[in-house]
Amino acid sequence: MYKNMYPCHGGTCHDREGGYECKCNFGRRGDGKSYKGCEPIVSTAAVAVIGTIGAIALLAVLLIFLHMEREKRKLRDRFNKNGGELLKSLKIEIFTKEKLDHITHNYCDIIGQGAFGKVYKGTIGAGDSARVAVKCSIPINQDWKKESFANEITIQSNISHRNLVQLLGCCLETEVPMLVYEFVPRGSLHDVLHGDNKNHLPLEKRLDIAIYSAVALGYMHSEASQRTILHGDVKSGNILLDDGFAPKVSDFGTSRLMSIDKHHTNWVVGDSSYIDPVYMKTGLLTEKSDVYSFGIVLLELVTRKKARYDGNQSLPLDYIKASMGGAAREMFDPEVASGVKENEECLEEVGKIAVQCLKDDLSDRPTMSEVAERLKICKCRWLEYDRKTNEICT
Repeated sequence: MYKNMYPCHGGTCHDREGGYECKCNFGRRGDGKSYKGCEPIVSTAAVAVIGTIGAIALLAVLLIFLHMEREKRKLRDRFNKNGGELLKSLKIEIFTKEKLDHITHNYCDIIGQGAFGKVYKGTIGAGDSARVAVKCSIPINQDWKKESFANEITIQSNISHRNLVQLLGCCLETEVPMLVYEFVPRGSLHDVLHGDNKNHLPLEKRLDIAIYSAVALGYMHSEASQRTILHGDVKSGNILLDDGFAPKVSDFGTSRLMSIDKHHTNWVVGDSSYIDPVYMKTGLLTEKSDVYSFGIVLLELVTRKKARYDGNQSLPLDYIKASMGGAAREMFDPEVASGVKENEECLEEVGKIAVQCLKDDLSDRPTMSEVAERLKICKCRWLEYDRKTNEICT
């Protein structure tokens, strides 16, 4: 009865002198005394829409959170799969994928590309010394190729030489580990000798490149470790040059750390134009396999011809044939031979060293340390001809 006498629809009734007051409940407005009463501020339909949107937003946040956790777990799994815990003990920096994305500016500057993958230029600070090269290899399913990256990291973290490209760090949060190297500005010897924009390369520079590349390989073979470290893919494309044309041997992706009694392997795959025919026939891989490949690099330096040139001509076979026929000088690069007797004699001596590196009998090939010493003597004699002085003669 009182509800009919004192209506208050959707509100709360309060006694007042001579009457009453109807205050609308929270979320309502209007006149509770009227027949419409206090009406919701937001309609039922709107409430349903807002509720739906809220539920969707909450679900989206949950899904994003789960996705982020899944991605973090994936990165952790890759890190552990790629030997992250073991590699933490090495003297290199372990980069996160996020940091490498930032260092490479999202991989916008490609400085190298091939069957192995791509190499990107990056920066980790200010100045030229902050430039780095980031190697991103193509994912491969074969187990031996997966192992090669961990092998490369382990080898390079344990060696240090001014003529070997320094490994600065790695990222293990990707399908295939990414490697971060020091940046070598002039690119490869192959590009300098055979590229579209060939650089003038005087004889003295060529001798220095040959000498210090040989020194670096000799260091790998006999000084870097208690066991022999083989490169496995020596070629002009894997000898990088800095601004002063000083060489740095690179790309240890096919390097193998070998004990004295274990030289047979099917693991190493090098460039077919440089690979040792003894290895191809027998599977026998030794430091003399690197010597063979380096002999071809020496021939590139004296002739400025590719290992395979003029279609499919073999530089080592053609040079050996010319040398046996007394016509080796006809193959010399005229830029450095130029009819100068002292230059031609020096190039001829380097060619003889190369031919010995290419001998079929492994025992007839010199070691890399012997190659380096013979090249030093060759340069010293050439400098004496021109009455020059150089620290290498001391």
